[in-house]
Amino acid sequence: MKFNIEGTRTRTITTTIVEKVEGEIDITKKNVMKATECLAKEDGDSTAWYGYVDEAIYNDSPLKETDLKTKSLSETKVETIDWDKPMVEW
Repeated sequence: MKFNIEGTRTRTITTTIVEKVEGEIDITKKNVMKATECLAKEDGDSTAWYGYVDEAIYNDSPLKETDLKTKSLSETKVETIDWDKPMVEW
């Protein structure tokens, strides 16, 4: 049976892409310190912040992708639909 419908519909589509990443990035000491709260020096070692780069990346620190290769491993899309008071007539 067919019906007439009128209303507002909101469609939200979320795409999730999983990638394998390999290559070179550029990240600053300042950004690593901000993202991880590590110190500028530890026991007099001014390069100690290098050990916090992975944590900074995990915490979404800004970085430049200088020579990065990516390979898509999977992609999924999820759609949700919300209606705002649909009116149906028959």
